[in-house]
Amino acid sequence: MAEKKTKISKKLSENLLIIKDRVDGPKTFDFINRDFKIGHKDVSLIFIDGLTNGDLINRIMEYLMETEPEDLSVDAIKKLLESRVTIHEVALVDNIDDLMNEVLAGPQALLIEGEDKAIIIDARTWMSRGPQEPELEKVTRGPEDGFIETMLFNLQMIRRRIRDPKLRAEALRAGKRSQNDIAVVYIEDIADTELVEEVKSKIEKIDVDGLPLADRTVQDFLTGDTINPLPKIRYSNRPDIVSAHLFEGKICVLVDNSPTALLLPATFFDHTQTLEDYRQSTITGTYLSLLRFFAIFLSLILPPLWLTLAYGPEWLPKSLEFIGAEQLGKVPIGIQFILATLGIDLVRMASIQTPSSLATSLGLIGALMLGEFAVKVGVFSPETILYMAIGGISNFVIPGYELALTIKLLRLFLIVSVIYFRLPGLIIGLMLIFLLFAFSNSFGIPYLWPLVPFNWQALKTYIFRQSILTLRRRRPNIRHVKDKTRKGNN
Repeated sequence: MAEKKTKISKKLSENLLIIKDRVDGPKTFDFINRDFKIGHKDVSLIFIDGLTNGDLINRIMEYLMETEPEDLSVDAIKKLLESRVTIHEVALVDNIDDLMNEVLAGPQALLIEGEDKAIIIDARTWMSRGPQEPELEKVTRGPEDGFIETMLFNLQMIRRRIRDPKLRAEALRAGKRSQNDIAVVYIEDIADTELVEEVKSKIEKIDVDGLPLADRTVQDFLTGDTINPLPKIRYSNRPDIVSAHLFEGKICVLVDNSPTALLLPATFFDHTQTLEDYRQSTITGTYLSLLRFFAIFLSLILPPLWLTLAYGPEWLPKSLEFIGAEQLGKVPIGIQFILATLGIDLVRMASIQTPSSLATSLGLIGALMLGEFAVKVGVFSPETILYMAIGGISNFVIPGYELALTIKLLRLFLIVSVIYFRLPGLIIGLMLIFLLFAFSNSFGIPYLWPLVPFNWQALKTYIFRQSILTLRRRRPNIRHVKDKTRKGNN
């Protein structure tokens, strides 16, 4: 049962007493109320210091000071809104709870003696960094702006690219204490209405004190509690990538205080797409796309496949005998692969935590641990280093960081399966991985769609780089997309 809200009293002193009691005045130095008079009436402007545009508020107060007593005799609030409060973003609230929520979010509240409503004035400002190209989604050519931690600015970047009156951005709020702002962005006549309502419903049901990890916390509530490692939502820090997905009928979720947008649904093929392919010509882009899929396959299968052949060299034809290990090393070959996998992950984790001034030292340590010296002392065989390096480089080619981590985990699973069960372990492991992909879904869409179930028209748009001039059906979406074409009849 929802708690009953405290109505605003016509007595200004009572309202201020309730508000100051809630914030415990002396213990909240940045919560300020500025008392003054307009038209011989007591008023109070309530705001958070540091979230207010001082110049704009000063101009508004100057206009308010010019108010004559007769201007406030009847319908004071209506007259103030019509002739004195010149800012375009204003609203009215009739209870203390909504007033507090608004003020803590940044806007200012104007309380007037004798009135049972407050005027909410949105003259807030934010400290924010300039938009920069995201580190995880760089391209050789193209825009170099990226999302920042302010949700409204991120939405502006999307609107610069989609000047469509059907672009919707519905504002929600989650977190009982944090009151985080969340925007659900979609194109109304393209996106699936049922999916939009499902996403909004899940966000509205978020019942926690706060969202400390912002976008990540929202994702947990959207996807539910599951041990399935496959990422069901794609992250992006680029407004051009988000805009492209919106044109395909997907939904974007922006969370204030996070520079990352959530894109859904997101299948396996969505996580393999990168802007770099589409910045190239048709032939070049297709080559890069096919090479990327081959690299994903290599990253998963090459180390466990070589390990299988090292355990059973008799399975190799004479023409491929060079693949086998010549120097097995002092450590069992299977343990070598596990140690190499853990070593690569340790170096990767350390590189994230290491300051740039110490990056050279980290590189030297990584080379000693996984390089020539490790081979010389017999910890690793040269072939182990070679094939794990190929698998590691191929893993870096995967655009979706979350999918890349999942592929690494599945590769480790295959290596362990081969160590214990040899060739049957590899075959059964691959079958289990395929079943994991085949029976997973992202918001009702099969994870391997359009491969399973098969849809060639959609699949070729993921595999081959196609010119926009030749596209007729370029909305690869299995759900109920209203406008299915991206190109007109002419």
